Amino acid sequence: MKQGTFRILGYCAVSIAGMTAAAHARQPEIIYTKISGHPTAVVPGAVDLAGQPVFTEWRALEDFAFSPDGSRWVIKGRTQLGSDLETILVSGQGAVGTMLAQEGQPIPGGAPGEVFDFFGSGLGRWNTLNQFAYSARARGGIASVFQKVIVSDQSGSDIVLQMGDPILGLVDQSPNPSGDETFGNSVGSVHILDNGVIGTQDSTILSIHTSRRPAIMYNGSAFHQANVTMVTSLNGAGTETWKSIAANTFYTTPDGAHWVAEGTVNQSTATDAVLVVDGQVRLQEGMLIPGSTVTMNAIFANGVTAGGVWFARGDQAGGNDWAVVSGTVVARTGDPVANGNPEAWGAVFAALAASDAGDWVLAGITDHSDPATNEVIVLNGERVLLREGDQVDLDGDGTLDDAFIGRGNNTLSAFEPNDLFLTGDGLLYCFANLRNAAGQDLNSTPVFGTPQAFMVLPVNDGPICSCDWNADGFLNSQDFFDFTVAFFGDNSDFNNDGVTNSQDYFDFLQCFFAPPKGCK
Repeated sequence: MKQGTFRILGYCAVSIAGMTAAAHARQPEIIYTKISGHPTAVVPGAVDLAGQPVFTEWRALEDFAFSPDGSRWVIKGRTQLGSDLETILVSGQGAVGTMLAQEGQPIPGGAPGEVFDFFGSGLGRWNTLNQFAYSARARGGIASVFQKVIVSDQSGSDIVLQMGDPILGLVDQSPNPSGDETFGNSVGSVHILDNGVIGTQDSTILSIHTSRRPAIMYNGSAFHQANVTMVTSLNGAGTETWKSIAANTFYTTPDGAHWVAEGTVNQSTATDAVLVVDGQVRLQEGMLIPGSTVTMNAIFANGVTAGGVWFARGDQAGGNDWAVVSGTVVARTGDPVANGNPEAWGAVFAALAASDAGDWVLAGITDHSDPATNEVIVLNGERVLLREGDQVDLDGDGTLDDAFIGRGNNTLSAFEPNDLFLTGDGLLYCFANLRNAAGQDLNSTPVFGTPQAFMVLPVNDGPICSCDWNADGFLNSQDFFDFTVAFFGDNSDFNNDGVTNSQDYFDFLQCFFAPPKGCK
């Protein structure tokens, strides 16, 4: 696999729970939280049933989707406005967003009285032209066409297909006729190619035998279908027939050159789960991941970048986890977490993402003895970027607040599953949970779900100068003084192993007196 191209300018928030972050730490910017009364909790652009601006705060941050270049994003979440106005999509750039679509608001191009009800469990995808395609459920319109697929861009939004639209090329089971099949009420895997073609998956196709669905489509034409279409086997020597194609796992690169889909093939239940990439099985239940000693037991998540870098994470027998990028196992339970870090990966990986350059980020649990600091996000197996227990600056004023990554109950997840995105220019976006020093979740009022926060962390390109402790771009005596103050304040985990001790001092001195390339 191609080696990653990103390096971190400085350690990012390497504090231990209850301590302040190191002076040199590269801090994440907090975009949204659920902390009642805090400015970051305000839902931007929310409206009431009359379409008038209204104040509300986040009740939940559920999912996000990014444009291929990372310049634009959409968040799916919930407001505090009650059941008629709760679900919402917020679209933004950088740290600024506004409402794109909201429950209770008219569906663009919909029938009279037709409004948004809720949004698809699979959020949708962007193409490189900054067009965003997503699915939504309608209420108040025509009962037989309440499932919609919508495309939005800077010029507006339009319905491009809906429940009841025909699907061509499907094969029904005899004696049922073929050719009368239509989209059902749960269209997922919605994504848009640069040529405007819409990719979808539908497990609820109408006018077809249940054994001949799900199917995946481009626009209104079948692409692959359960118990009809064959794919190349794992060893490349034969074929397998789809038994089922999982919802929200089929995605195509914007240029149409590559695609991924997850599902099952017509094998025994011990070997039928597969990940298919460009028409060939690349991972299969009960089989070794090619080039490794890992036997794949289950797939938990997969994806593909705009440039065709595919990735997946899952389980092997015994409950241990693995992560794969473009066919290579990049991490598994028991592997070292990062260079120079004594920790090893534990049995739970929470999220995996990759970039077109082949860089990857992985969130998971380590074997660290302290459950308040044993979850991390790691770049390329080289550097811990974020750690459970890191203290954060909520409002960007340069002062760390009483807010730490993690949960009041430190056995619960610090990072949300499958919510990582790594941009090509070195920004990591994620959903992390927050607590205060007293061990209380920083959640919404009333409490709902987990205490999520949407944040972005710079991942700078260039050589590392970790002993530039104050991150002013220069290595000099001030860094020595600042590190010494931090060390005697029990706040200088220089080697990022999760504890502050004499080894941090020795490692700092080695860097300071024999600075690596890039220090100046």
